[in-house]
Amino acid sequence: MSCDKESLKFSQSVIRGLKCLDDISDNETVQKIIEKSIRKTTATDNAGSAPDILAGGSQAQIEYALVTIVVISAKHNLSSNELKYLLSQEKIRNTICDQICREYEILVPEVRARLSTYGYTEPFVANANWKMTCNVQSDSVDSNGELLYKITLEDFDGNSGGSKSITNFTCNTEELQFLIAKLKDIERHCDKIGNGK
Repeated sequence: MSCDKESLKFSQSVIRGLKCLDDISDNETVQKIIEKSIRKTTATDNAGSAPDILAGGSQAQIEYALVTIVVISAKHNLSSNELKYLLSQEKIRNTICDQICREYEILVPEVRARLSTYGYTEPFVANANWKMTCNVQSDSVDSNGELLYKITLEDFDGNSGGSKSITNFTCNTEELQFLIAKLKDIERHCDKIGNGK
């Protein structure tokens, strides 16, 4: 395991949920709880449709622990062996660790796919193409009689094999010169970073 994965620890509420699961002696009940709980991470089981297997609040604590374990493990890209190691550190029975890891291994691709849809990342643009047009017609001239430039920025679309529009905008001559100056600033800054200065 890498340093990042070695330092991974579960919270006390997750450990309490695991201990509640470990206290159940019926292996069939344990298996049902594990399957039902872990499948909630991918919403393959409707949360309210299946009745609780255990009476009281311990099932909710177990479900919270198992869902948390699966999500954190998927987020940190743990293998089932790495997850089993972490679970064994909490002195959980081997049969329970094996059952959790089996379910995790089955669902981890779907959990990771779901995790990748959360949050916000800046768009990544590679191999951008641009096009600038300026017609000397009345619709390409602003109210002051100044020419307007239409600029289109496109990127390669891997799904269709064509190009997709990133942005379209219109600017006058002064704004176009300002844009060019800013792009030159960016180029100089990238050169500095690339040269380590």
